Amino acid sequence: MNSDKTKSIIYTALFAALVCVATFIIKIPSVVTNGYVHLGDGFIFIAVILLGKKNGALAGAIGASLADMLGGYSHYIIPTFIIKLVMGFIMGIIIEKLSSKKSSWLIGASVGAVWQILAYYAVGSIFVGSFITTLMDIPGNLMQSLAGIVIALLLSGQLKKLLK
Repeated sequence: MNSDKTKSIIYTALFAALVCVATFIIKIPSVVTNGYVHLGDGFIFIAVILLGKKNGALAGAIGASLADMLGGYSHYIIPTFIIKLVMGFIMGIIIEKLSSKKSSWLIGASVGAVWQILAYYAVGSIFVGSFITTLMDIPGNLMQSLAGIVIALLLSGQLKKLLK
């Protein structure tokens, strides 16, 4: 195994752990869907910025799913894995397509966040059996995404310097 591949695996695992911890430690429960709002999205956004769409999305999906497993939200493990993987991939694709723009990551994170909000709304609605009551979860998921963008804005530059 070459050095670059080893480094890539290590960074992906490191970010999966960071996402898990950031998701697991500070969470605000949602009464409606039995889910929660957390700060892990910031580290998913940072992972995609630093590791690219494939490894960043994978780190986010693994870390968030592990947090669901450890937190007793087993019914969300598979939906979370898929939603976070797609969110990271969307962000990474937009970063690649708009690579000439400095704000490409911000646009990518925003579009990925919209995907996540809609996807969790759909999943929560299916779990609860109502597409009306789960509307109350949308503001929390929006705040989670906005907080994640702020965290990424504040930390990604510093972490980029450390990983080089």
